[in-house]
Amino acid sequence: MVFAPNFDFTKVSALAVEDDAGGMAIIGVMMRHLGMKAYINTTGEGVVELARAMKPLPDIIFLDINLPRTTGYDVIKAIRADEKLKKVLVIAVTAQDADVEIPKCRAAGFDGYIGKPISRSRFPRQLKRILSGEPVWETY
Repeated sequence: MVFAPNFDFTKVSALAVEDDAGGMAIIGVMMRHLGMKAYINTTGEGVVELARAMKPLPDIIFLDINLPRTTGYDVIKAIRADEKLKKVLVIAVTAQDADVEIPKCRAAGFDGYIGKPISRSRFPRQLKRILSGEPVWETY
């Protein structure tokens, strides 16, 4: 879903896949603060099933690369293989070395990259840019 410049965040449905409590809190709080319909998965397991069950389907998925039971690369492979979800925006969120991870994320089919720690002041602007169709590949 691409939004006009003055879109309404309350019409955005999002899924955050994040196992780190601090990262999860920041993303969750920011999404709720913006009025988004937000869901959270903390393990990486069952992401496709959860996303498919969301009504409406998610407009955007924030996906950590390092998860306890899988990797973000495995999860995005499953998302891109799913007919209902393959067009959903998927943004990598990680504290890993950006010089290594950004090329891997691009090759894996991610739509963007936000490095950790996530900035509370920058996140709303990054999200607006992403949802407006602008690619965001930022290390902080």
